[in-house]
Amino acid sequence: MAGPDYGMSHCYGSPMASVTELVKRYYTTVDAGDADATSALFAADASYDRPGYPTMVGQQITDFYHGERVIESGAHSLQEILVDGDRASSRGVFSGRLKDGSETSVGFADFFLFDTEGLIAERTTYFYQAAV
Repeated sequence: MAGPDYGMSHCYGSPMASVTELVKRYYTTVDAGDADATSALFAADASYDRPGYPTMVGQQITDFYHGERVIESGAHSLQEILVDGDRASSRGVFSGRLKDGSETSVGFADFFLFDTEGLIAERTTYFYQAAV
């Protein structure tokens, strides 16, 4: 990731974890295919909005990462992370393989809200592709 660290001085979660680090941790765990670690990054009552799915809340997020997600494997290449307090947005490109065997490469933007424990309270994902 190029450019300045847009993290903030107030820390969440572990004493040294900035919001920027929390966002990077999310992509590290999801790209590693570690559904347990990824699910553990969300608060118990978190919500997640993603195109093609109804709003997921709590256990539905865990279920998504443990099987409903159409991605088999891949990696997120982050172009930027912007932080404002306990909120962050990220933008980049995801490249990988879907469970149907097809390859994909798509731009994305994610918006995060973190709670005081450093867990994801809300996440919204958008994909850069023709829709309307």
